[in-house]
Amino acid sequence: MFDTVLSVKYVSEKNCFVYLSPKHKNVNTGMCMKMTNDSTEAFFSAKVISNIVEFDSIAINSTYAKLLGFQENELVNVSNVSQSPVVTCVIIKPLTQPDYEVLEMFSQNVQSNLLDQVRVIHSGQKLVIWIGNSLTVSVMVENVQPVSPGALDFLTEVVIEPPHNSSHVLNNCKVAEKPQILQEYISFFKSISSNEDIGPVNSETRIRDRYYRLIPLSFLPSSFKIKSNVFTGYICETVPDCDNEISNFFKMTLLNSIGEEKEMFIRLSNFVDVPVEFYNNNLGNLFVDNSVFSFLQCDFPARVVLQKIPRSPSVKEIEIHSTKSYLINLVEELKKYLADHCVPPIIINAKYPISINGRFHCFLTFSHNVKFCIVDQEFLRNCSYSVCDEFVTSLEDIVKKRETSNEMCFTIAPVKSICDNILSVLLKTGVFEVENIILSGRPGTGKSSVMENISRTLNSYPYFIKTERVYCKNIKGKTLESLHKFFTDLLSNLILSQPALLILDDLQVLCEVWEGEETPNTIFSNRVSEMLHTLFIDTQKVHAVGILASTDLVSKLNKHIYRSRGNHLYKNVFTMEDLNKADRILLLKHFLGKHLVDTSLDYEELALKTDGFVVQDIEDFYTKALFEAYKDRQEDRQTPMITQEHCLVALKKTCALSLQSITFHNGNRKSFEDIGGLHDVKNVLIESLMWPAKYPNIFSHAPLRLQSGILLYGPPGTGKTLIAGAAARQCGLRLISIKGPELLSKYIGASEQGVRDVFDKAQLGKPCILFFDEFDSLAPRRGHDNTGVTDRVVNQLLTQLDGVEALTGVCVLAATSRPDLLDPALLRPGRLDKQLICSMPNYDDRLEILNILSSKLDLAEDVKMEEIAQKTEGYSGADLQSVLFTAQISTMKDCVSTDSIEAQPLKTSHEILLQSLSQTKPSLPKSERAKYERIYKKFSGRSVETFNTGSRVTLA
Repeated sequence: MFDTVLSVKYVSEKNCFVYLSPKHKNVNTGMCMKMTNDSTEAFFSAKVISNIVEFDSIAINSTYAKLLGFQENELVNVSNVSQSPVVTCVIIKPLTQPDYEVLEMFSQNVQSNLLDQVRVIHSGQKLVIWIGNSLTVSVMVENVQPVSPGALDFLTEVVIEPPHNSSHVLNNCKVAEKPQILQEYISFFKSISSNEDIGPVNSETRIRDRYYRLIPLSFLPSSFKIKSNVFTGYICETVPDCDNEISNFFKMTLLNSIGEEKEMFIRLSNFVDVPVEFYNNNLGNLFVDNSVFSFLQCDFPARVVLQKIPRSPSVKEIEIHSTKSYLINLVEELKKYLADHCVPPIIINAKYPISINGRFHCFLTFSHNVKFCIVDQEFLRNCSYSVCDEFVTSLEDIVKKRETSNEMCFTIAPVKSICDNILSVLLKTGVFEVENIILSGRPGTGKSSVMENISRTLNSYPYFIKTERVYCKNIKGKTLESLHKFFTDLLSNLILSQPALLILDDLQVLCEVWEGEETPNTIFSNRVSEMLHTLFIDTQKVHAVGILASTDLVSKLNKHIYRSRGNHLYKNVFTMEDLNKADRILLLKHFLGKHLVDTSLDYEELALKTDGFVVQDIEDFYTKALFEAYKDRQEDRQTPMITQEHCLVALKKTCALSLQSITFHNGNRKSFEDIGGLHDVKNVLIESLMWPAKYPNIFSHAPLRLQSGILLYGPPGTGKTLIAGAAARQCGLRLISIKGPELLSKYIGASEQGVRDVFDKAQLGKPCILFFDEFDSLAPRRGHDNTGVTDRVVNQLLTQLDGVEALTGVCVLAATSRPDLLDPALLRPGRLDKQLICSMPNYDDRLEILNILSSKLDLAEDVKMEEIAQKTEGYSGADLQSVLFTAQISTMKDCVSTDSIEAQPLKTSHEILLQSLSQTKPSLPKSERAKYERIYKKFSGRSVETFNTGSRVTLA
């Protein structure tokens, strides 16, 4: 038990704790302490710390102590409270209306820092809350649940009630002073943001309101011919004339979210004959010299308030501070400088570094700690000067004007269209309007560059809109509390600089939608998304802060950020379109044109070979081509020349971003020349697949939609799968091979999602062939599946094959041996409307197959392939390959059985081939072949509806 009498000492620590000496053995940090005097009882959380307080004293913040009624050096009784349970709810009420308005504006800041200032709370006790270094808010604790006193915790709910009477101040309560101008700014902006009719605003009213955004004069174009003066600010409104000689001089105070104030004094002037567009966008802007930003240590565009100077201070002497080497001539130079600028009168700030003729640097001070003086001709006649040796440095120009980037070619159609559309939404009336926009597109399409261009446009003349960019990937992994504090501080700064635009790059990283069961990732994403949604909605109710966000797919965004229906936080959604051939040529010329290029460079061929590339892919290709050119650079040439060969080598080493997560089937590297027979099928595939890819200029102007679905059917072993892989290589297309059953899943919706994912991959990998093997297992007739899985898969396939969006650049190739089992809807025009039969090979086909397959075998001279082809009637291509495999094994057996240590390979003789033929039987008996012939005859006659097919039950 701790109970003693101690003396109160004031400290500058900005919190509501009390500090005790570590010499008190019964006191630990975090204990609840009760402190009483004759009239007051209060509860605190104790901190034990050395070097701050003596053994016989208790330390407390001076502002908080005076608010509670504890005087310095007063003797108080201090005792510990045995228990201080965690409270669930606290109701606090600001003591005054200005306190309430400040709390309302900085509520997020208070929420983030409250536990660092207060731990023990008691009903009826007053508290001081610090916002920044100099701004404080005084509140009264109205109610504490369930018990008082208690301890605040992270889960404690804090409710802020407005004061019943804005002029009411509790008796014996001395409220800490706050910057009045910050309170007035809050009230002012709320009034102009409300729906109340406040009437027309003339120039005099505007000057009286005094709130401006600070813009550097260097941001204006050269057509604005302004005689720049360090201590002169320019506005679009007319400065009212007045007989008072100091009517145009103002004190300019910088406002920021932490309440810290910096000030200087300026002369106010106005622009003359400015364009209407500039006037409409800059009614609330104040243009000053760049050095002002360095002096105030602020960034563009800062928020300032102007207050008229009530009277001119009496200054009779100027003290000049400069380096000793300048002091000899500095007085005369300063007199000349002031004489040249004193008509009209100018204002000079104390301790503000100025440059005289670019050679002398100094600052001035005035008697009696006066902060400024007004210089005119009469002042110069009566003023005296003194000098002081002190090193003075000029103010560094911290304002960085953004230069236009040339790394992105904004003249290509998709990029230019997106930029124009977004700007038309934000600037639809010629001035900035608060809108929320989502920009979606595949990775590498240039979303970040587009948003950078939007930001640069809004920052520059004539808009000067504040933009703040957040790379969501850089803050991924932070806790919810850290993210809340980060965005709260960010929005507080944007509110002071409004109108403003918040740019969120890759928003889906923070607000991703998760499918399936609820996991910690799902819960965290939902909480972050809900927190951001609440922050954005609350901010935009009053303040002019718009949002521009980018994402790969809108469907990846959490429901709290973007809902599929109902009210949307983001009402404007734009999508980056894919590059067409003309766009790719323009981009290739943009990148390659930076260097010496061979005149014979074929941009048309390169554009064809880069089909499916995005902007980032073409830039990567350019860097690889440049590297190849440097490798082959001639010794007598400093600058390398990029040739067609360098580009082709670079293309082989460049993998498009969209293809990095896709596995392509290589098709065993066979072409049509490696496959015997099937000549009609080959010709049709060349017409359907290779011609559109080889002659895109012709087929792109076709008035009707091209056939992009082909069904290969035929008995097993006739080469359906083989010819699909060969077609991809022959036509120069990529091949995505899908085995039918691998897409089926027992989970509801997973099979349909698998089908959608396959077609999405095909679109990313175009031009390509999407090949479905064993198609009858994936898309059988609907109504024959007890589980309903394949029925839903067929419905999804029908949607993908001839949906609203055409499959441009993707050819669907399906193979089956039982076309009668397929759903008839898949075979109708616009889907798999071109059916090609891969029939059993005849004599000529068998001879060709045998010659191709045996081309790599060492055959004896007595081999007669014609005889083998004659005796293999009813053999499929796979059976013929099996015959040659058996013959090869028999030859190897003979080679191994020799006594020679190094056996010489033997040639395959005609006798061995006949022996292998006798050992290899056709995979399809004659009855099976007859059955397939009947099925295909009926199928080719389009009589599929009359088939007596059995019901198919799958295990999916």
